[in-house]
Amino acid sequence: MINTVLPNQWPETLSLEQGEYELKALCQRFLVPFSAELKTDYREYKDSRSCSVEQAMRRIISCVKTLPVSTAECERGFSRMNLVCDELRSTITVQHLSALMFVSLVGPPLHEWKPEPYVRS
Repeated sequence: MINTVLPNQWPETLSLEQGEYELKALCQRFLVPFSAELKTDYREYKDSRSCSVEQAMRRIISCVKTLPVSTAECERGFSRMNLVCDELRSTITVQHLSALMFVSLVGPPLHEWKPEPYVRS
């Protein structure tokens, strides 16, 4: 289904309707409305071998590009959650756990963090 928007996965010759059924399925999967404009943009995308990408096609392509290649990032998140939510913090709320996880995953390293401005505010 994803191969529909990946030109390196296409056969040498493409029929006019080829891939449109899969495109509809992608639209349903990503909750993007399938329209005549998207159908036209997809045909132009195929004809140009992905050189011409109109706005409607960009949305589908960006949805496909957000799919994770592996589960490694998710597994890292769960490992970090087990470090943040230990026996001492077993009654922490979901909101606080989420905030601590965000800082832990996205925030600066502890040795670079300067808490003074936050304490003063």
